[in-house]
Amino acid sequence: MSKFSLKIAAAGAICAALTIITLLYISRDIMQGVYNLPVVLLVLFVGIMMFYLWIDNNQTVFIRDLNEMVKAIAQGDFSQSVIINKDDELNNLNESLKLMASKLNSRLLKTEHEKDQMETILTSMVEGVLAFDITGRLLLMNKTAEDMIGITFVEAEKRFFLEILRNHQLADLLKKCLSDGSRQVIEANLSPTDQEYYRVYITPIIGKDEVSQGVIVVLRNVTEVRILEQVRSDFVANVSHELRTPLTSVKGYVETLLDGAIDDRPTAKKFLTIINTETDRLNRLISDLLYLSKLETGRIELAKKWISSQDMLDHIIKLLEPVALEKNITIESTVNTGAGSVFGNPGMLEQVLINLLENAIKYSYDGGIVNIEISICEQGRSIKVIDKGIGIPAESLARVFERFYRVDKGRSRKAGGTGLGLSIVKHIVERHRGQVQIESEEEKGTIVTIILPIN
Repeated sequence: MSKFSLKIAAAGAICAALTIITLLYISRDIMQGVYNLPVVLLVLFVGIMMFYLWIDNNQTVFIRDLNEMVKAIAQGDFSQSVIINKDDELNNLNESLKLMASKLNSRLLKTEHEKDQMETILTSMVEGVLAFDITGRLLLMNKTAEDMIGITFVEAEKRFFLEILRNHQLADLLKKCLSDGSRQVIEANLSPTDQEYYRVYITPIIGKDEVSQGVIVVLRNVTEVRILEQVRSDFVANVSHELRTPLTSVKGYVETLLDGAIDDRPTAKKFLTIINTETDRLNRLISDLLYLSKLETGRIELAKKWISSQDMLDHIIKLLEPVALEKNITIESTVNTGAGSVFGNPGMLEQVLINLLENAIKYSYDGGIVNIEISICEQGRSIKVIDKGIGIPAESLARVFERFYRVDKGRSRKAGGTGLGLSIVKHIVERHRGQVQIESEEEKGTIVTIILPIN
């Protein structure tokens, strides 16, 4: 027996109990615990493993959700988030990622807005804009540049400069800009076959490190400016010539008179008549210039009203009858049915018909006939001046309305013209919102048609 008990009595009463356990009993309990330890350890191991698997599963779900969130951010979706039920380090990481996504989204939205603004600005620019990298390959081109060059950005992207703008002078300036960072400006054609003129600005793109990263090329079409400058230059030259010619003539005759010819009455009279003619010509030239200037600047009021067609023609024919009689030319007028009146400014229309009839008389053969005819047409009224004179060469028809342009300069000056008559006609007709057309054939005559609207 390995365990027994003793009772202790005092005065006939039990006052204590003593239990005695032998070593064998203790050893047996210990051995029984030893025998049960594997079971306990197994249960503990299983519990630990289950707890670990639970923790691992939660982390795996978090990592998987986190991975999906990162992928969504990479694709531009910043609305994704990971849900964690407790506040720990993983939750802190999740909150940091969400904050980063929010800030990244704000920056991307700002960048997108700035990009849209830049695209709008580039699209609305009247100048062509191209950007090239340091190797000379195209990075950017706006719509205006596409229209100027005749190639789309999709077709031209990554091409070299000379493949887009076939101008070696421009290519050399681009290389110089890339090499030394100097801004270049030049006026040139974009290609050997291009008829348009452009002012080209080549400017380096300087990065934060002060190193050139490429160039910006800006194209501004200056063809119209070039044409206007040429017209202005031609105008000044023509005016100078037209003024100098009669002045030279006048000065020559005056000097001859002063040298003694004034005492020879027949010669003096002849010279003074020429001087008077040249002075009249100068006066007409200056008057025409001033009138043309007023027309071009709109300083002449366009007060329109209905005018009797026949009365207007009769008045003009009467004015020009002396000129026509000098060449024995007959002026015939016709007002067709329905065209009894014309709507316009009386003074201006009178000037138009005088200029046209004077030209018809000047360039008609002696004894010829000049016709003036007013008819109705789809737009309103048609006025035609027809002569059977020397005509105009086909190559000159497009230029006859230019100031000071003459088909035969010597003959025009001899006839006393200023070279401004048809230019004045064109401006007056355009002020009436009408059209002027001219048909001519050498040695067969000329037809000038004026179309005037009635409203």
